[in-house]
Amino acid sequence: MTKVGIVGLGFIGKMHLGTLRRSGLATVVAVADRVPANLTGDGAAGNINIEGDTGLDGVTLYDSGESLIRDADVDAVILALPTYLHKEFALMAIERGLHVLCEKPLALTSSEGREICDTLHGYKKAFMVGHCLRFWPAYVKAADQVRSGACGAVRHAHFARNSPKPEWSWNEWLMDERLSGGALLDLHIHDIDFANYLSGRPQHVEAVGVRQGAEGIEQVNALYRYANDVVVTLDGGWGHPASFPFRMAFRIVGTEATLVFDSALDMDLHVYPCEGEAERIPASEGDGYEYEQRYFFDCIDRGVLPTEATADSALEALELAELEQATIQHNG
Repeated sequence: MTKVGIVGLGFIGKMHLGTLRRSGLATVVAVADRVPANLTGDGAAGNINIEGDTGLDGVTLYDSGESLIRDADVDAVILALPTYLHKEFALMAIERGLHVLCEKPLALTSSEGREICDTLHGYKKAFMVGHCLRFWPAYVKAADQVRSGACGAVRHAHFARNSPKPEWSWNEWLMDERLSGGALLDLHIHDIDFANYLSGRPQHVEAVGVRQGAEGIEQVNALYRYANDVVVTLDGGWGHPASFPFRMAFRIVGTEATLVFDSALDMDLHVYPCEGEAERIPASEGDGYEYEQRYFFDCIDRGVLPTEATADSALEALELAELEQATIQHNG
C-alpha cells in the first residue's frame, strides 16, 4: 500500500487525513507542520466538517515540510500548504522523485505554475492538483450529461461558490492577497477550472470585482464567451458573515434539458428536460475529496500518469484567473 506524507496539517490537511483514514486507500505514515498546535490536534477548524479519524498515533511527526520530504519513508506526499508555498514544496517533492497531490491552486502566479509544469516534463511519477470539483458527484454527473449529449448542446451556464470569510486560517494568511491570491485564487478558481474542464478555454473573458484592502478581491463576477456563442457566468466570493452557509451551485442550460445543483438545497443533480418530467439523480456516497484521492492512488497503483486535474490544466485555470484579475483592475 502506498505510504503517504501530508505536508501541512491545517484544515485541508486534516481533511485529506480523515478522508484517507475512512477509505483506506493509502497509509499516512508521516505528517509535517510548523505550527505545534496542528500536531497536537489543537489547530484551527475550517468551514466544512471533517469526518474520519484525524488522530496522529503511530504517525511520524515532522516540524517542517522540508524534513518530511527529505527524510520520511514515503512514496507520495499531499501538499496541503498555504498557496505561496506551493511552488517551493512541489519542486522539492519532484526533486525527491515522489508522487505528488498538490492542493489548488497550482501556485500563486501563472509564472510559478509554468515553472512547475516545465519541471514535470518527462516526470514519471503521478502529479495532480486538488481541483476537487472535477470529482464531486453532482459535477461528475453533470459533465457526463453534457458529454453524452443527454442535455443537448449547452447554450449557457452559471457557476457559484460562496463562503463566509475564512478568518480561521493560520496567521490569517488567506486574508493577505500576497500570500493567498484572495478569494479569486482560493475559492473562485474551483469554478474557473470546472468551466474550463467542461467548455474549454473561452475566447473572451471579462470580470468585475469587489476589493477589500489587503485581503484583495473578496467577490468576483466573471463572464466567459465562446466561439459557438455559449456564455458562462461565474460568481465567487467570501464576503459573507460567519452565519452564512458555504454554498456551491451550478445551472447548465442545454437545448434538451437544464441541469441544476445547489448545495444549499441538497447534494443531488436535478434534471429538467424540455419534454417529460423533472428527474432527481441522487448523489453518490462520498465527496469530491474521496473520489479525487481514489483517482490519484489508482493512477499510482496502475503505474499511469493522471490525465485529470493535471498541472497543465491547473495552469490554464491560473491563467484565466489572472485574465479576470486584469479586467477587474482595468475596470477599476
